[in-house]
Amino acid sequence: MKFKSSKFVGVLTAAAAAVTLFAGSASAAAKTSVKSRSYGVDVSSYQSTNLSSYQKAGAQFAIVKVSEGIGYRNPNAKSQVASAKSNGLMPMAYHFANFSNNSSRAKSEANYAISSAKAVKVPSGSYLVCDWETSSANYTSGSKSSNTSAIIAFMDKVKAAGFQPLLYSGAYLLNSNINTNRVVKKYPNSLWVASYASAGRIDTPNFANFPSMNGVLIWQFTENWRGLNVDGNISLLPLSITSAATSSSKKSTSTSSSSSSSQAAVAQAPVAKTKKLIMSKSYVYTSAGKRTKKYKKAYTYVYVLGGIVKIGKKTFYKIATNQYLRVSNIDGARYTLKKKATIYNSKGKKVKKVAALKKGSSVAVYGGARKIGKKTCYRINKGRYILKGTF
Repeated sequence: MKFKSSKFVGVLTAAAAAVTLFAGSASAAAKTSVKSRSYGVDVSSYQSTNLSSYQKAGAQFAIVKVSEGIGYRNPNAKSQVASAKSNGLMPMAYHFANFSNNSSRAKSEANYAISSAKAVKVPSGSYLVCDWETSSANYTSGSKSSNTSAIIAFMDKVKAAGFQPLLYSGAYLLNSNINTNRVVKKYPNSLWVASYASAGRIDTPNFANFPSMNGVLIWQFTENWRGLNVDGNISLLPLSITSAATSSSKKSTSTSSSSSSSQAAVAQAPVAKTKKLIMSKSYVYTSAGKRTKKYKKAYTYVYVLGGIVKIGKKTFYKIATNQYLRVSNIDGARYTLKKKATIYNSKGKKVKKVAALKKGSSVAVYGGARKIGKKTCYRINKGRYILKGTF
């Protein structure tokens, strides 16, 4: 995972039974349910196989990466799931998607994720998450409709296999590249959203920074929980393992509909700061739309404040007081290809192992046109370009 209360006032309920150390003489029974406002972590091969330190810090559940694409399985997953159980944590799993907006591929990846989860003994009826975010193997610039259809195809397979499907992504992608209304309509309260208020260590979430949206079950609020260098999460509703693989919160159609005053406050909370990657050199503008001499380099991260702001006829993200960056340099501007588009690298050479984009495809480009040798190109991803004349 890569992605943020008034002060948080909820106090976690202590575990009902004493939990011994991972290597101790006795093991705590794995949880099959946790209450709302419980802390949890997500781990991959980068974390230890011993999760006892997270349990000691107050974690109640652990979401273990089991697979990616159709050819990778986390070598630590089996031990991490076993450790979660031994330390009294509720075990869950996630799969890092490589299917972009391809529904057929999504189904294949779901089958792979299901078999991977079963192989490491993730309990039937637990949660199996589709982690859908931008990567070199997962393009998120497809149409919102096709992106959503592929994600739901994955979730349908997970549901049919007896697990509870969830969708993980950053707040921006969930709002801009996925039709979350479709997802939540079919699978109520199935969103796990990542949104960080700031970088660095965060011990407890500030709900003033919650990225308000319907259907959120879990919020990942930091990438360094309590100084343990692990993603920190909090459940907004109860979580439970059920053999029927029904949603732990079907009684409510969205998190914002709860009668709880604390959940109502979450639904109405201001938009969070969101960590975003600048895809093209971006000059800093003032609130009046005047360009300054300052700029941010391509492929560096920045925290944006709130949503898109319109200044004149152009759209911006606010990054600080009186400092704005063009949206097109971060999220890109979308165009429809009028012809087949060959993909080139930063030296202007054809990328042989990447298929050309088909005519009629919707593609996001970042920044303005640029010269690469004798070619005039637009950037479509890191180190990837198409000719200007293709749209």
